[in-house]
Amino acid sequence: MRAITAIVLPGSANLQAMIRMDNFATAVLGGQIVALGGASYTLAHSCDDPNDLVSPVPVNSMWWDNSLLPSELQGIVGVSGSFQMMATPLWFRLLLVNGQGSVRLTLLQVGEHSHSNITSGPFAPPDAPDQGLPFGDNFRAMAK
Repeated sequence: MRAITAIVLPGSANLQAMIRMDNFATAVLGGQIVALGGASYTLAHSCDDPNDLVSPVPVNSMWWDNSLLPSELQGIVGVSGSFQMMATPLWFRLLLVNGQGSVRLTLLQVGEHSHSNITSGPFAPPDAPDQGLPFGDNFRAMAK
C-alpha cells in the first residue's frame, strides 16, 4: 500500500500527469483531488496500456473517459473532492486546463494482490503462513 501523488503546476512544459495504477490489486481505489489558486482541470481514466507486451496502445491513441468518477469531478472542474472506485482502471490523467493555480491528485490502492493461489513466499498475502521454512528464516521479510 502506497499513496501515489501527482501535482500539476502552471508554467511547466507539460500541464498533465499520467499515473499508472496496480492492475493486480483487488481493493477499492480511493482518491483525493485538491485544486488551488483558481485552477480548473480534467481528470480521466483509461484501460489502454502503452506498456502492454502483446498489443500496446500508443499514448496518443489511448481512449480516455471519466464515467467511473463522481459526477462532480466529470468534465472541466475547479473543485476539490474525494472519491472511491470499485473497479480500478490502468491509468489516470490529470490535466490542468487554464494554466493557473495548481492541482494535486492522490490515489491510494489498499489491499492484497490477486495472486491468491500463492500461499507462501514473498508474493503471498501478508497473513499467509510460511509453511516449510525453518524458524528464523528471513524470507517473509521481503514481502513487507
